[in-house]
Amino acid sequence: IFTGGIAIIHFYFWYFLRYSKHPEKYPLETRYKNIRKLMAYLIKCFHVDIHVEGLETVNNLKGKSLFISNHLSDLDPLLLVTLCNQPITFAAKKETMKMPFIGKGLKSIEGIPLDRSNIMNQIGEIRAIVSMIKDENKPNIAIFAEGTRNKIPTSKCLEFKGGSVKIGYMSNVPIVPVTIYGTFRIFSIKSYLKRYPVFVKFGTPIMPEEYKNIPSVELADMLRKQVDDNIKVYRQLDKIEV
Repeated sequence: IFTGGIAIIHFYFWYFLRYSKHPEKYPLETRYKNIRKLMAYLIKCFHVDIHVEGLETVNNLKGKSLFISNHLSDLDPLLLVTLCNQPITFAAKKETMKMPFIGKGLKSIEGIPLDRSNIMNQIGEIRAIVSMIKDENKPNIAIFAEGTRNKIPTSKCLEFKGGSVKIGYMSNVPIVPVTIYGTFRIFSIKSYLKRYPVFVKFGTPIMPEEYKNIPSVELADMLRKQVDDNIKVYRQLDKIEV
């Protein structure tokens, strides 16, 4: 906050408040461009060295996609927005929408709140996500499939929820597996690094015809294993970088 405070305050009052109240008045590309500019600046302020794979494939995708990712830090969404040229937003717990700055930023790019305590509400939320993915004028959706932040980065990924990939079946779009590793250190008071290596891999998109006959729970397990395998590689690279 101290490092990027002036930029945060400027973007909050000049962009976030306007965009979050009336997103329909501003083109998605304009909103996303300005939000992305701030996210990229903050990532730079946090001294992050990004090592990314598969970005060209993702940025050259035609049409809509569903991104399924692991989750290690509150910085993960900032990282994905910084990297993705095409507008991307997030399905996040409803409490996030009430957080200072973050809530307004999410609303600015049409983030969808999730109510974990009410199953009936979740049905409507899933329909809203599917509707957004099908709409060419709306952003792509990224879902952190573990359902919460994994607070033990040395462990395997938490269970990937089958419901997160069901959205892909319902919207009939490619599913892009995303692996993130290293962001957990950036906010840690135990960290001593001057620069923080962060690894991101956008896997090969899985087309609807490839997964349509696979049960959603099985597909979720396949994605989780793929992410875990990538993290094993990144842990070794991380030791070298550190």
